[in-house]
Amino acid sequence: MDPQRSDDEASTGRFGDGEEEAGEYTPPEPEDLSGRVLSGRYRLLAKLGVGGMATVYRGEQVTIGKQFAIKVMHAAQVQQPEAAERFLREARAVSKIRHEHVIEVVDFGQDAEGPYMVMELLEGEDLCTRLAREGRIGWPRARKIGLQIGGAIEVAHAAGVVHRDLKPSNVMLAPREDGGVSVRLIDFGVAKAMH
Repeated sequence: MDPQRSDDEASTGRFGDGEEEAGEYTPPEPEDLSGRVLSGRYRLLAKLGVGGMATVYRGEQVTIGKQFAIKVMHAAQVQQPEAAERFLREARAVSKIRHEHVIEVVDFGQDAEGPYMVMELLEGEDLCTRLAREGRIGWPRARKIGLQIGGAIEVAHAAGVVHRDLKPSNVMLAPREDGGVSVRLIDFGVAKAMH
């Protein structure tokens, strides 16, 4: 069951204000926190993306001005202990992995806005966007991208972490100086620690 649906909504198939198709639920847009400062350390500059659990912002460390990607858990999710634990689990799991093809988590904190995760800021686009724009990718480029993804997965598994949400939208393609791309696996939100 969708944790944002009430029991009544789930049983009737009606959600929200009735504008949605029967059986569909569109959660409310989370508040835009741009301009806020988290823990007196990180200023949220602009929204980069919104997911079901959190919003990612371009942000900066206020003292040194270095920019990062900052993932802030949605207020509605903070009220759910299992969601907050999953968010913390993602931060812990990814911070254990040191690899050029896995996004780096540099800090984690709790603020009045909720838990947040500070990561390296990547320029580029995700593989889903690239595929939508270009269609098929030729074998030489696909091979290079696949090898980088495989290397990242291998290192994650060696660190005891399974991604569990590997899809094109969670593969960032960051441009390199030589014209190629460097793959980074992102969004380990449903990561599972192997025992």
